[in-house]
Amino acid sequence: MNHQISRELRDDRAQLPHAAVPLSAEAIVDDYEKLEVSEHPLFVELRARPVDLGAIWLLMANLAEGISRDFVIWLAQTIARVEDRRVASLLAKQLNDELGSGAFDQIHSGLLQRFVAGLEPWRPGFTGAGALAPGRTLARQGSQLFQCSDVYEALGALMVGEIFAKKMDHCVGEEIRRQDALSADTLTWLTLHETLEVDHADDSRELAALIPNDDGALNAARKGARAQWQLLWEFLDGVRSVRSSGAS
Repeated sequence: MNHQISRELRDDRAQLPHAAVPLSAEAIVDDYEKLEVSEHPLFVELRARPVDLGAIWLLMANLAEGISRDFVIWLAQTIARVEDRRVASLLAKQLNDELGSGAFDQIHSGLLQRFVAGLEPWRPGFTGAGALAPGRTLARQGSQLFQCSDVYEALGALMVGEIFAKKMDHCVGEEIRRQDALSADTLTWLTLHETLEVDHADDSRELAALIPNDDGALNAARKGARAQWQLLWEFLDGVRSVRSSGAS
């Protein structure tokens, strides 16, 4: 199978829109809002069976490894690079949210670690390094994406990342609502994110309206959006693979 065919198959599996110059950056948001993270095989399989808190531990532990530690860095780097202070203001709002708005016990990375710790009794039996391989891959490739030369690629990635996160958090919430073993304190991260990511996804449309309506900026934003959705979809592929095979 040649590289082009392989890429087309990956694009189809990830439901990616066809690459084309959008009429506006808002059109990028529209395209990705139409896609459903709930259709990823991982969530399809979880819905079809009794709730599996071990799988939720695996997903959340990899999310902590892959995004929670580095997301504030990616946001801060993009703020430092962007010239439009209106864009910087929107991103700074998100950065402030991630860092708990000055309340140290509300820093999102800490809340996510509390969620993972609360799931510890259901942690899968395998504990090898491979269990967190999807998260490590996401962290490495995400860092490369946000270090791209064109800041509009990073902005496209941020827009789509918030849309993906909103949809993924909803999927996790649907699973969690099928059980009653976890305390409200353990679920603080999820409860917060199910609301906050909706706001952040709405910010994506506001951010899109600030991207210049020229081919260069729009192409870069589309490229970053496409890369981000693909990266996050393949992250879920990796978590599913680890769950299916057992990490060694």
